[in-house]
Amino acid sequence: MKVYKAEVGMLATNCYFAVNEELGEGVIVDPGGDCDTILAMAEHAKAKIVAIFLTHGHSDHIGALNELRQATGAPVYVSAEDADCLLKADRNLSFFIGVGIQCAPAENIVSDGQELEVAGLKFKVLATPGHTKGGVCYCNEESGTIFVGDTVFCESIGRTDLPGGSYKEILQSIKTKILVYGDDVKLLPGHGPATTVGWERRRNPFLQ
Repeated sequence: MKVYKAEVGMLATNCYFAVNEELGEGVIVDPGGDCDTILAMAEHAKAKIVAIFLTHGHSDHIGALNELRQATGAPVYVSAEDADCLLKADRNLSFFIGVGIQCAPAENIVSDGQELEVAGLKFKVLATPGHTKGGVCYCNEESGTIFVGDTVFCESIGRTDLPGGSYKEILQSIKTKILVYGDDVKLLPGHGPATTVGWERRRNPFLQ
């Protein structure tokens, strides 16, 4: 698996493209905005977008979802708890910044521990509530990579003061679903630089 990254949208959200180079297919994770940039990333990778994974339903992670779906026809994967964020501007918080993002329902609802095989790549779904009720991470164990959304950042954690957030839950999620992996496992967050399990285990002040 080769991973490409583009910073998109008003909040510089990390949009990832996980590619199976043998098949020339890949999965977009969190299309937060700037659809043209995302399509250019796929063109650069010489791979077809065959699925869209959402770590959660906030507007800065789904801002380009409508355009990307129209351009690619790729099905969307999201948790049951955050599924209505696609439908309601107040739930995805876009209403509060005067944008009003509304999308069609997701084609696929994911759950904790589910094994997905898309584009010839295997991903394990990790339910990590705390930033939102339905936050999930997607782990590709073969490459030792976890797409962690806004659950954990380099030396920080996702904010918990928004609707559905819980400081207690996010710490529990990180400790029981992410820190159980080996130190070398890469963590690809929704904002900011990549990090590793080992680095966060030792250096993240919220986890000490």
